[in-house]
Formats: sequence, C-alpha cells, structure tokens
Amino acid sequence: MLELLNKIDRRNFILALVGVMLVIVATLFSYVLWPQVKSYRTSVSDLTVLRNLVANNNDIQYELGQLKTEISRTKRRLKGDMADLPEKEMEAYIIGVLQNISWDNEVNLIGVKPVKGSEISIFQEVLFKVKLSGDYFDLYNWFVELREQLGFIVIKNLNLSPVSGTKNSSTLLMDLTIASYKSIKQ
Repeated sequence: MLELLNKIDRRNFILALVGVMLVIVATLFSYVLWPQVKSYRTSVSDLTVLRNLVANNNDIQYELGQLKTEISRTKRRLKGDMADLPEKEMEAYIIGVLQNISWDNEVNLIGVKPVKGSEISIFQEVLFKVKLSGDYFDLYNWFVELREQLGFIVIKNLNLSPVSGTKNSSTLLMDLTIASYKSIKQ
C-alpha cells in the first residue's frame, strides 16, 4: 500500500483526499443537517402561525359569533321559526302566527284549515286554506308581515272578492292557500 501511495503524485493524492472529504461532508449535510434545518424552518413557521392565532383570538371569537348570528338569521329567513317542528306542532304554530298577524293588521281571520299536500322530491307540502276579510291595505300589510313571520312560504291560490251585503264597500273577502314545505326525514 505504501508503494502505491509513493507512486501517486502528491497533487493527485490531495485531490483524491479532498474529493473523499467532500463526499463525506455532502452525505453528512444531506442526511443529518438538512432534515434538522427543515424541521427548524417548519417549527418557526408553526410558531409564527400560533403567535398570530393567539394575538387574533379575540377577533376570531368575534367573527365566529358574527357568523353564527348570520347563520341563524339566514335560517330564520329561509324556514322561519318552524324549522324543526313536528307536523302537528307546525300546524298549531302557523295557525297562531296567522291569528297574531291578523290582529296586528286589523284583519278578520275567518278560518284556517290545515290540509296535507303532496310529497315533492324530499319535501312534504303542508297546505293551509285560509279565509280572511279586511280592507285592501290591511290585507296587503297582512301579506308583508306573513312573509316576515313565516319565512319561505308559497301562496298557491288567491281569490279576492268584495263582501256582499255590507255598508262598507272597501271590505274584501280573501280565500287563499298557503303552502309550507318540510323536509322529509329518513
């Protein structure tokens, strides 16, 4: 082996030694140091995110509260207060709301008859045949409040006619069918 080393030029020997050292350093860097550097970078990034989260915690809680309020407001607009009521309770609730709306708008609620409608896709239709009497503008205000109180409903049938035999000719008799839809739970 000594003879082989003596035969090799000193310059070539140093170059070979430097090459072997570079390979060892590159291997050490790739398998030992680089994973540690990556782990350090990830930790610093995570620490920054956590610090920002702690600093903005109050903002996040406020935003969550705002979103929950918006969700409940949208749910109320879409389904009204009857969103999760069973069918019989839903009928009682709607009849009570119709009576309150009628009192508020000086409209005479003559009758309400709940009728089971047809199934449409994943919804069960619940119909209410309603008979009212009142002034034209009072009936209009009744419709406006109906929409606000019950959320999404459909007026399927509407008949207006003057009340016969009364002194006040502005009183109208209104027959309508209100359709409400309830999700069929499976």
